[in-house]
Parts: sequence; C-alpha cells; structure tokens
Amino acid sequence: MKDEFLKNLEDYNLENSRILLAISGGKDSMTMLDLFNCFKDELKLDLVACHFNHSLREDADRDEKFVKSQCEKYGLKFYSKKEDVLLYSNENKLSTEEGARFLRYKFFDEIKRAENIEYIATAHNKNDLAETVIMRILRGTGINGLVGIQSERGDLIRPILNFSRDEIEKYIEYNNIPFVEDETNFEDLYLRNKIRLNLFPILKNEYNPKILDALSRLSNIAFDYSSISREYIASKEGLLWEFNKGKILVYIEKLKLQSRSFRNIMYREFFEFFSKNPDGINYKIIEEIDNLIFSKTGKYIEIKNVIFKIEYDKLLIYDKNIFENLESNFYFENLDFSLYSTKFFDIIIEQSCFEEFKKLKHNKNLLFINKKYLDFIKIRKRKNGDFLEFDFGKKKLKDIFIDEKISKDIRENIPIFEIKNNIVWVPNIRRSNRYLVEGNEDIIKIKVLSKEILWRD
Repeated sequence: MKDEFLKNLEDYNLENSRILLAISGGKDSMTMLDLFNCFKDELKLDLVACHFNHSLREDADRDEKFVKSQCEKYGLKFYSKKEDVLLYSNENKLSTEEGARFLRYKFFDEIKRAENIEYIATAHNKNDLAETVIMRILRGTGINGLVGIQSERGDLIRPILNFSRDEIEKYIEYNNIPFVEDETNFEDLYLRNKIRLNLFPILKNEYNPKILDALSRLSNIAFDYSSISREYIASKEGLLWEFNKGKILVYIEKLKLQSRSFRNIMYREFFEFFSKNPDGINYKIIEEIDNLIFSKTGKYIEIKNVIFKIEYDKLLIYDKNIFENLESNFYFENLDFSLYSTKFFDIIIEQSCFEEFKKLKHNKNLLFINKKYLDFIKIRKRKNGDFLEFDFGKKKLKDIFIDEKISKDIRENIPIFEIKNNIVWVPNIRRSNRYLVEGNEDIIKIKVLSKEILWRD
C-alpha cells in the first residue's frame, strides 16, 4: 500500500509542495496522515493539517481534540474550526450534507490563502467513490455525476481514492494507528449510509462481488466523455460564449443554431461551473432553461443560487451570491480636485487644459467643464423620471439604458452628474450639450473608472 501511495504522490508531481491535509480523525484520514508522514522527507513536502468540527454529534469536540493531539505528535502545524452546520443549512435551505460540504471547503480555502498552500488533500477512498456514483444514479444524475469523485481536480487531490475500505482497515490494524469512530456511520439516517449499510452488501453478495471495481471503471469512462464535452464547449469560447467579469455570456441567436443536445450539455456544464454540484440540475430544469432563450429580456431562472437570465441578445449565467446586494448609496456635492469613490466606481477630478479638451472632448469616459460649474455639480444615483436633454429633444434615462443594453444589475449604481437639476453626464454612456466648455481657460476634467463591474451584457 505504501508503494502505491508513493506512486500516487509522484503522479501528482508533489515534490517540494505545500499541502493541506484535511483530517477528520476516522480510519481513512488517519491512514492518509500516516502515509503522508512516511514520505514527507523523501518528497520534501511541507505539510499543514486541519480539522473541521461540524457540531453535528455529541462527540464532535472529542474528535477535534483527538486530531489536534495526533497532528502534534506528527509535528504538523494544525488548524481547526467549529461551525453550527445544521443552523447554517436550515438558514440557507440546504441539506445538511450540502451545508457541511460548503462550510468545510470554505474553511480549507481560508487556510490555503493564509498559508500559501498549493494542494488540499482529502481522504476519500474507493468505497466513497462507488457510493457517490450509486447515490447520484438514484437521484437521476447526468454524465458528469457518474464521474463521482475525481482523484485530482484543480488544487484538490485524493491520494487514497484507489484504496478500498478493506485495505485501509488492514493498514490501520497492521500499523496500530489510532482513530476515532463516527457512530453515525452505522446508522441509516442519510442516503449515503443507507447505500453503504443496506444496498451495497446486496449488490456485492448477490450481483457482483467486484462492484467497487465496476463502478470505478464506470466513473473513469464517464470522466472521458465529460472531458470531451468540456473541451468542445471550451472551443466555442469567443464564438458562442464568453466569460466576462464573473459572468458567462452566451449569444442567444448563435445558441439557437446549436443542436438541442449540445445546448442541454452546455447548460449543465455552466451550472456546475458555478455551483460545483454535479447532480443539482435535472432534465426538467434543463428544459426550462432552454425555453428561456425564446423569452423576452429580463426573464430568469434560479437554481441553487445560479442565475440563468435573459438580457437582450444574451443569456447570462452567474452566481447570485457574487452579484447580490449590488446597490450602494452615494451622493456627492461641493466638489473639489480630489478622488470620490462609490462601491463600484472611482471619480477623479483634476485640472485640464484647452488642448486636452480639444483632443479628448468626444470621449464618453470624460467630462470637460469650466471650473465655475464645479460648485454646482452633484453626483447621485438615478431617479425615476430622469432624462437627458439633447439638441433634438429629451430622452428618458431608462430608455437610454435599454438602448445601450446596460445590465439591470448595475443601473442603480452608475453615478449620475447633474448641474442645477439638469443631468449633464452619464459616464461611459451619454452626455448632454449643457454646461460644456465655454472658454479656453479654467478647464477641469472629470473621469469615472469602473471597479471591474460588468457594464454591458
């Protein structure tokens, strides 16, 4: 087992790496901890350990203390965190398993950033992989769900995934490694436990004694198909879709020309990109998303905080948690040569000259005015009924936003410049003919810089 584990580490190319070990205290993670310790000097590994206390069992604190003491024996830097998973899951309308996973990996990422970690190692084994595949089949998963648990995904590695639970138990016994037992593993309260305790013995004893290997092969085959799908979708970037400042934008008219099968696969891939959940979207929802592309602008579907939304000629896909609460309050007057900041924009006022004005006066990102008007400028959010006045007449600001295809997500956050109750400038969009430069002296320049927020969709 040690030789195979070493080969796994060499396949990951981990030499001289800094690795975070996620240790629960059970047989799997204690085996992984001991195996890493065997080769940390040979591969020059810098190991950090952590334990996440889910507060779901009476002996959860006992497990945390046990893991801390064992990591100290191995001489490893140790982190732990305690969270009320049940409360978090209920507040966010998640299953206990989903809530636990989110908080656990959030904790891992926090340590990764603080400690400059390169890889995070978890102790999933071959039985975990098989149980996950069965569980997702029962829930009606797609091809990606059949992949189950990957040995390596980004910065996440699972170096004992190819070991069965029987092999791990033999290693524990032979090497006399201490561990703590989670008594809930023997209670059929959760779907995974029911599969482990009730379904798997039947499949193994009555249908296929090598069911673990069979499901592992299925997982590998599904991974090949999934990889090809992702590569093909990636080849369409720039032609059919683009990733822009936290959102995926798909060109609807081009999307309609694709086959229904391709569209369905693409929706699932993009959903999983944001949700990291390979079995959270069923075929009925896929159909609803596809019907969405034939709808009018503004319509949207939300699936587990992932938004699919029609904005004019594009389908937007993004994580709701990133873009919620975009609105920010701001109001500025009595301006001077300085920097003024809102949540999403920086406003810079500085001295200019007539030559610069002549060169850049048509730039929508800049407003040139005579200094005498500076005392009258107010910067505010938009209001109902706002309009700009042009030589040909007035136009509502709302209609201008629609014409320019400005995302509804940020219309409330664009700074509006007014002088004496007249809007003179909407940065990067339109400028009225009022209050421009009347002479070639005392000219100032105002520019607005976006803090990487999507302007147009």
